Amino acid sequence: MKGMNISKMRAAGACAVTAAMLVLTAFAVLGDGMDGRCLTIALTFTAGAGFFCILPVKIGTVEKNDKGKKTVKTGAAEKIITILMVVVLPAAALCSLEFYTHVPQDLDWPILLLNLLFFWILYGICIFLSGSVRAGGIIATLIPMLFGLTNYFVVQFRSHPIVPWDFLSIRTALSVSDSYSFTFTWRIVFVLFAFIWIMLLFSKSEVRFTKLKFRVPAFLLFVFLMFGYVMGIQRSDVQSFFGMDTTLFTLNVLYRNNGIAAAFLGNLRFLAIDEPSGYSVEKVQELQARAEGSKTDDNPDLSELPNIIVIMNEAFSDLSVYGDFATSEEVMPFVKKLQQESIGGEVYVSVKGGNTANTEFELLTGNTMAFLPAGSVPYQQYINEPLPNLASRLKGLGYQTLAIHPYNASGWDRDEVYGYFGFDEFLSLKNFVSPEKYRGYVSDRAAFNKIIQEYQYKEDGERMFVFEVTMQNHGGYSRETPDFNIYLTLPNVSPKTLSVTSTEKYLTLMNLSDQALEDLVSWFAQEDEPTIILMLGDHQPSDYITNVVRRITGTTDDPAIDATQTGYRVPFVIWSNYGLEHKYYDGISVNYLGGILMEAAGIPLTGYQQFLSGLMDQLPVVNANGLRDASGTFQDYSQNTYQDLLNEYEILQYNDLIDSDHRDNTFYE
Repeated sequence: MKGMNISKMRAAGACAVTAAMLVLTAFAVLGDGMDGRCLTIALTFTAGAGFFCILPVKIGTVEKNDKGKKTVKTGAAEKIITILMVVVLPAAALCSLEFYTHVPQDLDWPILLLNLLFFWILYGICIFLSGSVRAGGIIATLIPMLFGLTNYFVVQFRSHPIVPWDFLSIRTALSVSDSYSFTFTWRIVFVLFAFIWIMLLFSKSEVRFTKLKFRVPAFLLFVFLMFGYVMGIQRSDVQSFFGMDTTLFTLNVLYRNNGIAAAFLGNLRFLAIDEPSGYSVEKVQELQARAEGSKTDDNPDLSELPNIIVIMNEAFSDLSVYGDFATSEEVMPFVKKLQQESIGGEVYVSVKGGNTANTEFELLTGNTMAFLPAGSVPYQQYINEPLPNLASRLKGLGYQTLAIHPYNASGWDRDEVYGYFGFDEFLSLKNFVSPEKYRGYVSDRAAFNKIIQEYQYKEDGERMFVFEVTMQNHGGYSRETPDFNIYLTLPNVSPKTLSVTSTEKYLTLMNLSDQALEDLVSWFAQEDEPTIILMLGDHQPSDYITNVVRRITGTTDDPAIDATQTGYRVPFVIWSNYGLEHKYYDGISVNYLGGILMEAAGIPLTGYQQFLSGLMDQLPVVNANGLRDASGTFQDYSQNTYQDLLNEYEILQYNDLIDSDHRDNTFYE
C-alpha cells in the first residue's frame, strides 16, 4: 500500500465502485426486467461514479511537518463546503432511507425535523469517533443504507416493517431466511445508488479532527445528545408535541407518517416488560398450587360438550350507557332480550375506537392489558411462540379450532398469532366469495353465514370452536358509500350535521348486527348438536360518535374513574340451544369472560381460570384504565387497596406471557 501510486488507488476505487453499481444494475434487470429508461439512468450514474472517484479533487490539503506528522489545511471555501456536507448529506441520507418504502414528502415538517435531528447526531458521533469527516460520513451512511435495505425486504416478506421487538426473535428469523427470495427492483437500486453517491462525496473530504482535547468532548457531547434523543422520543409528551402517529395497527402507515428512524426508536418504549415485584419461579408455583386447590381434574367426554362459537363484533356497543336517548326504532332489541333471558351483561375493555387485538388478547388468554405498557399491542410485540389460550385449551380436548376474520389476514399479525394460539385454520377475506358488504366491509350476516357453512362441513359428532372477529362496523362512519343507507335515526336531533348523520349510520349498523345475530341464533336453535354462542363488542366507536350521544344525554366530562370507564363498556351475551340459567353481569372486565364461557359450556376450568374466578369475586374489573371492586367502586393503580392481589395476578401473567421457559402449560390450558 505504501508504495502504491495515489492515482492507482483512485483507479482501483473507481473500478470497485463501478463494478458494484453494475452488479446492482444487473440485479434490477433480473428482478424488474429490462427497462431502457431505467437502465440508461443507472449506467449514467454508474459511469459518473467511476469518473468521480478518479477525479483528484479533495476538500482540504494534507501536508507533513518536519516530524512527518500529517496536518490538514483548509481555506475558507473548504470550511464552508465541509459544513455544508455535514448539514446537507445527512438530510440526503434521511430522504434516501424513506425512499426505500415511500417518499419523504409524506412527512410533515415537524416530523421531518425530528428525523433529521437523529441523522445529524448520528453523523456527529461517527465523525468525532473516527476523527475524520470522510470515515465518519461513510460509516454513518452505511447504517441507514443497510437498515433500510433490511427493512425493505422484511416488508416484502411479512407486509410490515422492522420493529424493536423483532430482535427478540432474530434467531427464528435467521432460521427461516433461506426460505425467502431477495428480489431487487429499480427503485431499490436507485436508492442504493443515492447512498453510494453520498459516501463518494464524503470520500473527497480530507478534514480530520486530530486534537483529542476537542475531539473527545465533541464525541461525548453527541453521545449524550443521542441518549437524550432516544429517551425523549419514547415519551408520550414529546410524541404529542411533534404530532407523531401513535397508532400501531398498521405499522407501514406508522413508519410512513413518523419517518423510519423516529418510528423505530419511538417504539422502543414498548419493548420491555419489567419483572413484577416479588417474582420468582417458587412464587409462581405457590400461587398455582393455591389456585388449583379447588380445580377439578375431570376429562370430559367430547361427545357431551357443545360446539363453541365466539364472535368479537367490531365496534359493537350500546351507547345508552351514556344515558337514554330517542331513536326512530330500538337499536339492539334481540341482544337486550338475550341479556335478560340467558347469560349476559356488560364488559369493560381496555381500548376505545381501535386496537381490537388487545381485546382479543384479553379474552382468549385471560391476561390483562393493565400490566403492559400503554399503547402496546401484545400480538405484535410479545407473542412469538405458542401461548396457552382458549383455542389451545379446546384443541387439547379434541375440538376443531377455526379462526375467521373477513378482512386482511396480516392485520395485527393475526396470520402468525393464530398459529401460535393453536387454531387449525384461519379464514380471512380471501376465503369469502362475493360476500354481502356494507361500506366496503363484509356484513355481519355474511360473516355469520360463513360460520354456518363451516359447521355444515364438519362430521357429525365432531366439535368445533369458532372464533370470529367481524368487520361490518369498522370506523369511517362519516364516509359516504353507495352500498349503505341510514334507516335508524335520531328524530329529536337537528340540524343533521355530519357528526349526527355519522352517529345515525353507526346506530343503523348496530341494528344490522343485532338482526344478524338473531338469524344466527335462530339457525342453531334448530340444530340437534349442543351449541353455545358468545358475542361481545371489542370496543366503543371513536369519540366523534360517542360525543354526539354525550351531548344528547347531557353527559358531562368528569375526572372520576367511573366516568372514564363508561367509554370502555360494551355488551356481551352467551346463548345456547340447550338452555342456560339466566345470569346478568353488571360490569366485569373481558379477561374473565373466557372462564365464564367455559363454565357455561360445562368444561372444567384451567388453574389460571380458577385463579381469575376467585379474583373476579373481589375485583370484577381489572383493565388498562383502572379497576373496580365488588362494591362497585372504581380505583386507579396509583392508589388502591388491592396491591397484593394485583401483584399475584401480575406474577402469573408475567410467567405466562414473558417467562415461558419456566411456564407450566398445564396450569394455563
